[in-house]
Amino acid sequence: METIRLPQVTIEQDNGTQTDSALMVLGGREPSPLWLSELAFRGEVWAVDRGIEACRRAGIIPRRLIGDCDSASAESWRWAEDNGVPIERYQSEKDLTDFQLALDIFREKNKDRVKKIFLTGAWGGRFDHLWSLVLSFLNFSSPHVPFCIADEREGLVLMEGPAAAAFTFTRRPKALSLLSFSESCTGVSIAGVRWPLNEVVLRLGFPYAISNRLDGGRRARAGGGSGLLGFYWVGDEA
Repeated sequence: METIRLPQVTIEQDNGTQTDSALMVLGGREPSPLWLSELAFRGEVWAVDRGIEACRRAGIIPRRLIGDCDSASAESWRWAEDNGVPIERYQSEKDLTDFQLALDIFREKNKDRVKKIFLTGAWGGRFDHLWSLVLSFLNFSSPHVPFCIADEREGLVLMEGPAAAAFTFTRRPKALSLLSFSESCTGVSIAGVRWPLNEVVLRLGFPYAISNRLDGGRRARAGGGSGLLGFYWVGDEA
């Protein structure tokens, strides 16, 4: 079993093995400095353009900074330079997004080892940016494992079946959802919630297993037999 602790939730993966991790801090909605600094698993940290702002405020010096400098302040880029951060800087007029470039560079720099990739600074902002980011992340052709997108407000954990995990929250989230990122996910179950599921099929084109909630406790268990399944949570109850 592999255990991963975020500030608001502990994730226990069945049959998981301890794998090196990497955190990419992106330029979407900025995670709070406290939340970011409390990430115990973060391992290797990369900043993608405006993600350097979040790193700077959290006091985290990233391993690398990638982007076109069209959204981060010049002061933050200078801070990275002053702290010896290697920088990959691109023109703003380019074919790939900063995140897509970061994934390609990450794959090349880590071709001899497998890492789980976590994203933060990904939520919020424009839908087209989020759509591009999620699809690029899910379809990243690499031995590296796209695992989690999270900040202090919401999160998404990916599970490639057969897989199962338990999620123990420090505070009860407002909602939990299961999402199929394959044409179908089979053998999908969730327990510890008001509307449990047992060995059902979820389909990409008909995402009905959304807006569930915990049933009394702070722990849910979910998994599937095949396909790429997403476990999503949002918010905290008062």
